[in-house]
Amino acid sequence: MDEVLNFVLNIWFIWIPLILGIAFFWVSKIHLGGKFIENKINSKYKMLEINIPRNVDKSPEAMEMVIDILWHLGGGALMNLKPLHHSVLIPSSLEIVSIEGSVYFFIRTHVQLADLVKSTIYSQYPGVEVNEVDDYTRYVPDYIKNEDTWDIYGAMFKLAKEDFIPIKTYVDYGLDKNVGTLEEEQKIDPISPFLEFLGTLKKGQQIWIQFIVRADFFNPWRKDAKEYIKEIMGRGGPVADDEPFQTAKLTHGEQDMVKGIERSLSKHAFEVVTRGLYLAPKENFEKGPIGFFKNNIFKTYNSNYFNAIFRDWDSTLVDWKYQEPLGFRTSAYKRRFFNDYIERSAFYEPFWKYINFHWYKRRKPMVLTSEELATLFHIPGRVTTTSSIDRIDATKSEPPSNLPI
Repeated sequence: MDEVLNFVLNIWFIWIPLILGIAFFWVSKIHLGGKFIENKINSKYKMLEINIPRNVDKSPEAMEMVIDILWHLGGGALMNLKPLHHSVLIPSSLEIVSIEGSVYFFIRTHVQLADLVKSTIYSQYPGVEVNEVDDYTRYVPDYIKNEDTWDIYGAMFKLAKEDFIPIKTYVDYGLDKNVGTLEEEQKIDPISPFLEFLGTLKKGQQIWIQFIVRADFFNPWRKDAKEYIKEIMGRGGPVADDEPFQTAKLTHGEQDMVKGIERSLSKHAFEVVTRGLYLAPKENFEKGPIGFFKNNIFKTYNSNYFNAIFRDWDSTLVDWKYQEPLGFRTSAYKRRFFNDYIERSAFYEPFWKYINFHWYKRRKPMVLTSEELATLFHIPGRVTTTSSIDRIDATKSEPPSNLPI
């Protein structure tokens, strides 16, 4: 053993430069990647606001077609980074915002994709209006500089089960079949309770929800899904050596789950970082909306046999005052959470940000298909009667003729 150690030490002039060279390569790659993202991607986004028409007779499947467009730039069209050939998947963001009880829908996407997203929305929703607007986060004071007069609560969300098990979607609620066959009051749209609560916010209060998405190119969930289906369908076996093989007997819930997984395999899928933020001036800050986050704002999409979205961690940091009497860590935690939201931080962050893991956790993105995302983010029909959604009178029968095809 001593001879091996002496030999290694004697050839230090070989392995030390090799290690330093590899370290320099990866640090340079990360640095160039960050610069590329900052200068070529983050500075070239458009915020699109969807103004909802008074009558919407489309199922969430129409929004699924819009969301599929986001996959192509985030997956099929990789941007190359030279000279180190580092490729990045361009993320987009689906955002639902309530400002003092008025609810808005936004899609934030890269300039290369914005016009195509617009034209797809127009093709699916007659009468809709899509406007390019300023980022709504600019219209509140910077919390980092105004934490003495404003307060915030933020939460991150994750899946309860494996990525390949889907949440309960609009297909499971029958919205894909009920278009034009049921009266609006007979339909059940899982987004309705969520929007109804957003409409109850009071003066000065705001809730921001964002789903930051990029294509699932590097996630092995499809392989895991196929293995799971093979496993659950192969639970049956021969009762005796001379008897034929028996197929597995699945419960109705298991059958629905397997159908949902197989349906997911046919869809585009995304890695998704989901976060919510509640903010208000301190004199208007109430605990009610915090309870909305802690009691699972995505409850209508959860099921025992399907997956569930629940709160992973939040900006509270500590449960009891004695755990941090001075409040320095909690204050820093809130500032970073606010900054992450307005910057849409998700996938391309410097590693040094998470060195102090006790203060800040690295997030694991969940995997959601376009069907699942369309269930979470879609233009509601008349079944959602809340007055918080400002619906416009339909004046268009076709999209503008000057949009690119």
